[in-house]
Amino acid sequence: MTLVIFGFIALIASVTSISIFGLKAVDAKMKFIEQVGLVETHYFAGLGDKLSEMRLMEVTVHHAENETERAETLEALAQSRETVGLLITQGDAIMPGRVNVELFDRFRAAWKHYAELHDRQFSTMNNRSHPGGVESLIHKAYVETEQALDLLDEASQNQITREVQDADALSDSIMTMMIVASVFATGAALLLYGRARKNLFTPLREITEALTALAQGRTDVELSHRQARDEIADLASAFRIFRANLAELEHAHSAAKLARKAAEAMAHQDPLTNLPNRRALAAKLRAFLQGDGEPAKVCALLIVDLDRFKPVNDLLGHMVGDLVLCEVAKRLEEAVVHGGLVARLGGDEFAAVMPLADGCDPQPARDLAKRIRDSLRAPIAVGDHRIEIDASIGIAVSDGASDPAGLLSAADIAMYSAKRSDQDRICLFKPEMEGALRRRVGLEKALRRALKAGEITPHYQPIVDLGARRIRGFEILARWRDPQLGQISPEIFIPLAEQQGLIFDLSMAMLAQACRDAADWPEDIGLSINVSPVQLRDRRFPEDLLASLRAHGFPPQRLEIEITETALIGDVDLVRDILVRLRAAGLKVSLDDFGMGFSSLNHLRQFKIDKVKIDKSFTKTIFEDPESALIVRSVLHLAHGLNLMTVAEGVEDERTADMMSLMGCDFGQGYHFGKAVPAAEAAALAARPAGQAVAAA
Repeated sequence: MTLVIFGFIALIASVTSISIFGLKAVDAKMKFIEQVGLVETHYFAGLGDKLSEMRLMEVTVHHAENETERAETLEALAQSRETVGLLITQGDAIMPGRVNVELFDRFRAAWKHYAELHDRQFSTMNNRSHPGGVESLIHKAYVETEQALDLLDEASQNQITREVQDADALSDSIMTMMIVASVFATGAALLLYGRARKNLFTPLREITEALTALAQGRTDVELSHRQARDEIADLASAFRIFRANLAELEHAHSAAKLARKAAEAMAHQDPLTNLPNRRALAAKLRAFLQGDGEPAKVCALLIVDLDRFKPVNDLLGHMVGDLVLCEVAKRLEEAVVHGGLVARLGGDEFAAVMPLADGCDPQPARDLAKRIRDSLRAPIAVGDHRIEIDASIGIAVSDGASDPAGLLSAADIAMYSAKRSDQDRICLFKPEMEGALRRRVGLEKALRRALKAGEITPHYQPIVDLGARRIRGFEILARWRDPQLGQISPEIFIPLAEQQGLIFDLSMAMLAQACRDAADWPEDIGLSINVSPVQLRDRRFPEDLLASLRAHGFPPQRLEIEITETALIGDVDLVRDILVRLRAAGLKVSLDDFGMGFSSLNHLRQFKIDKVKIDKSFTKTIFEDPESALIVRSVLHLAHGLNLMTVAEGVEDERTADMMSLMGCDFGQGYHFGKAVPAAEAAALAARPAGQAVAAA
């Protein structure tokens, strides 16, 4: 009996040792597959994206409208060319000994040919030859390079699959060995049964049944615990160790399968939302548009870009932003009808593909876009936050197209057009939009360049005491003369700066220069500056503004901020808090275009305004329109009753100035007293003697 038991224990110990070593081998192999596979997948995905980006910029060079845009695009193209070259040279270092030499040599040869054609085409900025269509040599070289890269990528995925299969085979071998060991253990148990008496029958039968179940794949079998420390108890303990190792081996086997599936999905899935990514969307579109062996179908592609999402990340943090994106993904999937596809393109941009049953009629796509907007407008609750967003949606219909890149580009252009719209945020692509978008992009680039170069400068329009006819301050107005485009109206570039998130930089730049210009002006001459509604929704705005004043030694008491009623609509508590902090520092607050909004009286009560500016539409018509005159008198009476100062905008002649003074208005502003002038002229006006009246402009 003792010899049999010793032999059985030795068998269990051997199997356990082999199982442990086998588990370690499988674990090491799976970790290697996971790490190396991730590197290879990201490498080929990144290289493919950069090649596509390089080809797209080659085409963009040809469509450049002017030399400046062409030079900027060529510079970006050169950087992209250099990045692709560096990635290719890093291939051996990233995947030492793993890459298929023959396929990599083929890819290098294709890239060399493509790079030579590229360098010949774009080696000089003065080369204006067309980059060529789909039949051109450079396009064919690009296609050959992309195909060679796809073969490399496929070979890499095949190699990863083979390595996963090897790990599976190793797991299966260990499993087989464990089953064989189970059979031997069962035989040993039967031998003990034959030699044991009644006092051994029951425990041995339990062990036999447990081992049999284990051989059949069941790992949840339990043995009863014995109080005595005899051979049977030792055998039961050995069985438990055996069972634990077998369960862990099965877990490793399952993990190997999951790792293989994860490696396959990693290259085509967005990790945050689990939606298909841009690469997967392009593949699906290609299969859909080319028919995949069946007649090609017509579909609509919708690009969905979230509005008001950036403040969520800036103010509440990226964790909240990620939760919002996950909820957006869920709502998009619920809104898209059966047979459609939802993907995340990156950031806060999503896409939806919808089959069109009735030919090229875009109305179903418009209906889907409306459902998506309605769904996304519903508030999103994240913890204690109630987040409200919207979306701008661009729609493009395939209409016989077979190129996913072209369809994506068309939908993207439509989305940008929708984003610029003040009304309908849903836009269907039209061919003429492409030219408008190029002009828009050119103006955006020029605006960013102008801000960096300091081409946008402050001008100053006098604000005059109507009683003494003496200048009491200047309103800061931004003016931009572009070297190529000429004078750009503020009505064009100010909204553009707000849409592009540049209004903070523009406003702070104007204020900093104005502080420097007004440093030597008389201390009783103040400045006023318009504040965008966007700025009044940033909690950091008061600190940034006051820090700028301190940096230039400009007293806050000499600065007045002008806000419109539009800026007061929305988060009332936040706006009130910002205005309170600014007024506590010494700044004054003026309500611009007073009388044009529907809730002016309520705003005067809530936000503790210091001054109101009567809109010029009333000032200019006080002699022709009795109702305008009545409104002006009422506003002046109301303001004086609340101890508010008043400014009349649009004063363009002496007659209007006298009338506004007789009606009790404190200050006037308009062409009669002067247009907005550069700093030198404003300094001369500010330096006039106290007794000298302001002459009509």
